[in-house]
Amino acid sequence: MLKYVLMANAMSCALFGALFVFAAPTTASWVGSPPVLVLQLLGAALLINAALLIWVSLQQQPNHLAVLFFSLGDAVWVVSTLVLLVTGVWITTTWGVVWSLAVAAFVGTCGLLQWKLVPRE
Repeated sequence: MLKYVLMANAMSCALFGALFVFAAPTTASWVGSPPVLVLQLLGAALLINAALLIWVSLQQQPNHLAVLFFSLGDAVWVVSTLVLLVTGVWITTTWGVVWSLAVAAFVGTCGLLQWKLVPRE
């Protein structure tokens, strides 16, 4: 089950990473007012994270610390999204708020499942 969660997380990172890198101006205006460069850098980081998630998920036994690292990253994503929403910074359109909450819920679920499913060493 852990490997499926890691792969789902990787696909999410790859999808949003590609969107942020290759369609940053459109994404920025759709979400609200984030700087395009910030989206592009975040997208590049998400693409790297997706590759790492895939690599870890393909291991016979996913590395305990790596999985916890991904869970921590997911928690940072959720908290950062909530901070941006509460402060009204960058995410200001109705659809930006709705999608940000949906993505944060998915990412948070992945992080929680990874943390719960990782074999304890």
